[in-house]
Amino acid sequence: MDDPLDGNEGSDSDERDRYLAAMQDLTAAMAASGTTFQERVEPVLAVGREHLGFPNGHIAVVSGDEHKVVASSGLPSTISPGVERPLSETYCKHTLNDSGIHIITNASESMAADPAYKEAGLEAYVGTTLRADGSEYGTLCFVNDDEAISEFSDWQETLLEHLTQWVEAEIERDIAVDSHEESQRLLEATFNSPETFIGILDADGTLIRANETALGFIDADAADVCGEPFCETPWWNHDEAVANRCREAVERTRAGETVRFEAEHVGADGQRISTSVVARPVTADGVVRKIIVEGTDITDLKRREEQMEFFNSILRHDILNGMTVIEARAETLADTLDGAQSNYAETILDWSQDIVDLTQKVRSVLNTMSDDGLTEAETIALGPVVEGATKKAASMDEDCTLRTDIHDDIEVVADDLLDDVVGNILTNAVEHGGPGTTIEVTTERVGPMVHLHIADDGPGIPPAERDAIFEKGERGTESTGTGFGLYFVSVMVDSYGGNIWVEESDLAGSDFVVALPVR
Repeated sequence: MDDPLDGNEGSDSDERDRYLAAMQDLTAAMAASGTTFQERVEPVLAVGREHLGFPNGHIAVVSGDEHKVVASSGLPSTISPGVERPLSETYCKHTLNDSGIHIITNASESMAADPAYKEAGLEAYVGTTLRADGSEYGTLCFVNDDEAISEFSDWQETLLEHLTQWVEAEIERDIAVDSHEESQRLLEATFNSPETFIGILDADGTLIRANETALGFIDADAADVCGEPFCETPWWNHDEAVANRCREAVERTRAGETVRFEAEHVGADGQRISTSVVARPVTADGVVRKIIVEGTDITDLKRREEQMEFFNSILRHDILNGMTVIEARAETLADTLDGAQSNYAETILDWSQDIVDLTQKVRSVLNTMSDDGLTEAETIALGPVVEGATKKAASMDEDCTLRTDIHDDIEVVADDLLDDVVGNILTNAVEHGGPGTTIEVTTERVGPMVHLHIADDGPGIPPAERDAIFEKGERGTESTGTGFGLYFVSVMVDSYGGNIWVEESDLAGSDFVVALPVR
């Protein structure tokens, strides 16, 4: 830009003096401190108003056809911060179309038919386009709402260019601050993820910072643990082996290695969880400066692994080995016996084959096990499942009474193991109910679920024992089984997105309630 102080031939000394005074005022205004963008630019806008001869100066941000004033100096009745209007109804639309300074000295003559003049009625206007981060941001404008101006001098244009450069620098500074603050918020949100324990260590293993999730687990404040050796904090010091595993990981990470391991932690409330831990080095100039340790709760995954191992042990020891012997003996008896005894042998053989079939199904479950569920669930008619299971249970005791009341149109989300789920509960009721047990199977719709009730008049289950019977390996004191049945039922119902519990039945015995989702 041309500088009016450069002594060009023809330059007016009075204009040079006015320009010099304006630049001195601008320098003082730029040196003034302010916290907000408005506070920083307002003194500069005031300099522009005074030396350019306008009662109002303002900065507007433009997006599409939206025009919003974000800073202003002068008469608030003219234009004030927060005012929004369509860009098409503002003088700034002409500024943005021009490559330099846009000047309107007498709008009533030159813009009488313009929508902007009809809307705002400003008589004089000068504006420039503001750019930030390489993109169009908005405009810097000075306006007079009731008086035209005779001219706009070269030195005033130069002053406006200086004002524009300074305002653009402040806009970029503000954008950078906003961007930094947003990045900080994102980092804080990531750091304080409720699913992950995160710690930041010095290279020597001293804890510098821990996220809220980790601190909440041990019910500690940052001051309680920060500054301490990480491996001696409550996440690790409950067990010497766990602490040593942490210590070894820190040593290896300090040497530049990313280390992964699993650990068990004990919370302030006694809760035990398993985590998958990753310790990563943070380097600068080839030197490890910090260590980041992240722990992800894998308790559910470990529980699922235990379930799989349990099913595997059942298959290997309790079913496959035993059924080979039982099925062979049943075939022999069925071939050699006559009458009722032969029928009994056939029943044994049928049950043996059913159990072998179940074994194959469980193998299929193990092959499809994942974090997302056990098997691919589908919509299944509940009536035929219950009918088949009750017939099988009735064959266990000729004196038992089985009554069902299942609506024909009931469908639930499950898979082809649902018949074994229902069958396990029914056979459990016959086995533990005693001779002549009465069992009633009914359903009711409860919101998005169907509750299948399997109630009996047996001895019942004490309330204190009702949750435990679904745990792995649990069985009644009189039972000779493996504890497979009800644990299997609980796992499968959970995989369907349902639930199972025990209540006291209207028959004075137990009521097994299986809640299954409806598609």
